[in-house]
Amino acid sequence: RLRGRLAQVFAEEAPFPPGVFRAARPLRQMGAKAEDVPALRWLVFGCGGVGGYFGARLAQQGQNVSFMARNQALAALKKFGVRIKSICGDVTVPPEKLGSLIDTGCLGQAASEPEEKRRRTEEVFEADVIMLGCKAWEAERCLRMCEPWCGPGTLVLPLQNGVEGFDKIRSIVTSWGKGRALAGCCNIVSAIQEPGMIRHWAANPPYVTFGEFEGEPVAKTLQVKAIFEACPGMAGHLEPGAMSKIWEKFAFICSTTGVQATSGPMVTQDVVAKTPEILQMWRSAMQEIIALARSYGMTYEDAWLENRVEMLRQAVGATTSCSRDIWAGRPSELDDLLGSVVRMGKEKGVPTPVIGTLYTALLSRERLARSEADLPIYPLMEGQKVMGTICNHQGQMLPAAFTKEQKRAEDYKKPEWYMCPMSSCILTGGQVEVPEGVQMAWEVELGVVISKACHQVPVDKAMDYVGGYVVVLDMTGKTLGFESMKYGFSWTRNKCQASFKPVGRFIKASEIKDPHALTMVCKVNGEVVTRDTTSILKFTIPEQVADASALTPLQRGDILLTGAGSLGELQIGDKVEGFIEGLEPQFTVSAEMTAAKHPSSL
Repeated sequence: RLRGRLAQVFAEEAPFPPGVFRAARPLRQMGAKAEDVPALRWLVFGCGGVGGYFGARLAQQGQNVSFMARNQALAALKKFGVRIKSICGDVTVPPEKLGSLIDTGCLGQAASEPEEKRRRTEEVFEADVIMLGCKAWEAERCLRMCEPWCGPGTLVLPLQNGVEGFDKIRSIVTSWGKGRALAGCCNIVSAIQEPGMIRHWAANPPYVTFGEFEGEPVAKTLQVKAIFEACPGMAGHLEPGAMSKIWEKFAFICSTTGVQATSGPMVTQDVVAKTPEILQMWRSAMQEIIALARSYGMTYEDAWLENRVEMLRQAVGATTSCSRDIWAGRPSELDDLLGSVVRMGKEKGVPTPVIGTLYTALLSRERLARSEADLPIYPLMEGQKVMGTICNHQGQMLPAAFTKEQKRAEDYKKPEWYMCPMSSCILTGGQVEVPEGVQMAWEVELGVVISKACHQVPVDKAMDYVGGYVVVLDMTGKTLGFESMKYGFSWTRNKCQASFKPVGRFIKASEIKDPHALTMVCKVNGEVVTRDTTSILKFTIPEQVADASALTPLQRGDILLTGAGSLGELQIGDKVEGFIEGLEPQFTVSAEMTAAKHPSSL
């Protein structure tokens, strides 16, 4: 059956045009009319790659779909509705076609105004189905938020990865004395493109596997099946042995995540299938989880494993969401996937050496993402970019020869940035290669090192993402960049060439009591040429972190340069040092100016 579906799926080489949907749903093939499909009220928790996608497809079919979201996702839903960019056809469901849009950030907080109390009261309704589209590690907390919307006949359908959390979900719903928990999971390759917009690029069509934990399906479960079958761009599989099918998917997602996350982004699912050594590791991991599933009384047919190998081959460019979260330094489902296998293996006496090794190898990255570990940061190895603020120091004096446009830089209302790749940096003690005919200038700056991935960070939370600092020699090719600036060009040529950013040793944030009360010293050939203070930065470090993270996502190890109060010229052979006054010499950064080994046309 899976092979037949794959043959059908991958016969299509081009995406469907917007608004066109595959009609290969059994109910549609029988000519079902809209009035034949039950109308239910759905509450979808989350508007990410899972909740956003399936919620949109349900709303597209005509179901009454409400979303629980917060912050940017909630704002986007209220303004644009939910939007899908999909190989199964694009769709936009405008806000007026959705049900309630509930702010999870307000749940549990007392309403201060009568109008707010009235609005919240009106938002509470008895849902027919509560669909959990959050991550596995958030499921318990998110489910508890949904309790006011659960009635006696409500079905609770979790779509998380993993199997360990089902007992907890069932116990929570049972403790409410109302509602009925189902077993469920989904198969989809999707991600948030921007708040409220989901991009789906593999698994055609995405599908939900679900069923009762025991006994025959109740009437409302059968209604859900009929609705899923009628929805465009998705499918629903009501399985009598749902937990066995969920374990089958669990084995695949665990094994694939383990080998992908440890191997790196280049090892996509098709690469796993084409690389004998990696495929053998994947098979070994699969066999461990299959043995574990059977120890719990689950059915796992031998053919299912080979079907999954074929799916790997066909999934060109695909990676698991857990792998992507790990690579990006975000909290992930690692513990709910590989960690749960290790725990259940110990409980059942089933050896899991491959999964255990992969889990251990990835554990430090997960702990860093959750701020559960305090390890030194190595920016040149872990970071991706250097972002420097332009004219951010109030003590900086621009020469009279500069253009009016350059002088206006001192009047920026918010930080202005240039961006260099981390390959522009060298370790302290290295050589700065000066292109032929270029006049170099020194600046010494405090570099702020980001501790974990972040985006759109508010000012009052910004220091939570500062892991420490480095002293940086910000070298500038004066005759390159200042001339370009007259014509509005970027500072890439004069700031971002290889070796133009010597970086000192990482300084933990705890080593510096107040980063806004430092004296930055620069020496050229042993003589002090400047003593700048960080107390007169135009934009504070929290303001800079917030602004930079609003422009682009920041990663662990990224460096933000805070600005320099002065600069001076350098010659070939000069030796430059930069340090923080009063700090140990080990944190000093130094470099020597040398002629570039290769001629340049710059």
